[in-house]
Amino acid sequence: MTPSRQFLSGVVEGFYGRPWTASQRTELFAWMRAWGLNTYLYAPKDDLKHRHLWRACYSEHEASELGALIRACRAAGITFVYALAPGLDPDFASPAGIAALEEKAGQLLRLGCTCFAALFDDIVASPASGLLDTGAAVVGPQVAFAHHLLGLQRHRDPAAELLFCPTPYCGRMAGPPTESTYLRQLGAALDPVIQVLWTGPEIISERIHPEDVAEVAAVLRRKPLIWDNLFANDYDLRRLYLGPYSGRPAALRDTVAGVLCNPNCEFAANFVPLRTFAAWATSPDYEATIAARAAWREWQPRWQIAGSFPGDSSLIPLTALELVGDCFHLPHLQGPRSSAWLEDFAWLCQTAPALWDGRLDRFVATGREVIDVFEKLTLLHDRELLHTFYRHLWELKEEAALLLGYVEWLRTGKPGGSYSSAEHRAGTFCGGLAAEFQRLLPMDRSGRFHHPTGASP
Repeated sequence: MTPSRQFLSGVVEGFYGRPWTASQRTELFAWMRAWGLNTYLYAPKDDLKHRHLWRACYSEHEASELGALIRACRAAGITFVYALAPGLDPDFASPAGIAALEEKAGQLLRLGCTCFAALFDDIVASPASGLLDTGAAVVGPQVAFAHHLLGLQRHRDPAAELLFCPTPYCGRMAGPPTESTYLRQLGAALDPVIQVLWTGPEIISERIHPEDVAEVAAVLRRKPLIWDNLFANDYDLRRLYLGPYSGRPAALRDTVAGVLCNPNCEFAANFVPLRTFAAWATSPDYEATIAARAAWREWQPRWQIAGSFPGDSSLIPLTALELVGDCFHLPHLQGPRSSAWLEDFAWLCQTAPALWDGRLDRFVATGREVIDVFEKLTLLHDRELLHTFYRHLWELKEEAALLLGYVEWLRTGKPGGSYSSAEHRAGTFCGGLAAEFQRLLPMDRSGRFHHPTGASP
């Protein structure tokens, strides 16, 4: 195992989608500094020169912007790590590839970057099982590339960090770590000072416990550095994640080299996720529910809405913001109020209206509050915040209106009839090609798809 070193805690800009702007990254660094986070990993998949055109140096204008970003990050006391992702290039470790690495790393070193990452993730297609049979042959070129990069940066800064993302980067991809030839050879060959990134049991891990990383740590011969995709939403852009950092007990901090969060693509949606993550990383007695409420309270001043007259304004109530956080909670978990709303609707659909009583009142009140939150949202002074949430809350308030009408029809309609809504019509409500395919191929609650018995294969 490697000797003790600083616990890395911070943010990965590592998603697929539009990279953040310079002003958003500057705001991120201010958050991180205030909250005690120490590392920023620059790895936006849609920066062509990070991944697809990794050999190409940045233009003069691009280099100027990147240099300013590096300086802003370092001025905030945060380690800036630039990631190169050469794995789509079959000749990345050839003499020409290494020469390109020297030129590219040289440019970044001149811009003030001394810490790097070599990423070899998402370069082969995953089979249905999720288990990647990468073979041991790829380990040698990947390690050679990483070691050459380490030598370049250590020549400038002997204490510089190098991070490495393996091709199978989670438990499902690797299978049992002790049985993975790739991981065994990687752990044996990779310089012990290089940190290895790992996302946990899954790409999007609901939980990561100490026992989940113990075996991979032994095989890698070092504590893994967690690349945490809990809040990542690039795989389903209809979703946002505003819930608190959870599913990672405090004891995990003792078994990993650090945790870097890869959050929502939409920068403005990340306050509560990153604020609660920072609380987990820095507090010995973290409690997710308490941290979430504190984060929403801290964020509430940004949710200022215009009044009826110029200069007249107020804040969206904290309870309404927490409802938004419940409705857009975590990948595997609804928030308390959205769970209750969902359960109430299922119960109302299965129960005779004469027995509804207060359950109907609670369901209706939540639906109306969702609609009211959307109406308030349109009055936000912070228009970037508005447009971050606009489409998501629009969809939810449309669902709420439909549900309220449907439940009223259940209460007053004739048994065996049908309900239709003037505002929710076939072809315009929940339409589109993807929606049509989803209706033909529904997923069950376990994530499986079933072909109807007797249907043609």
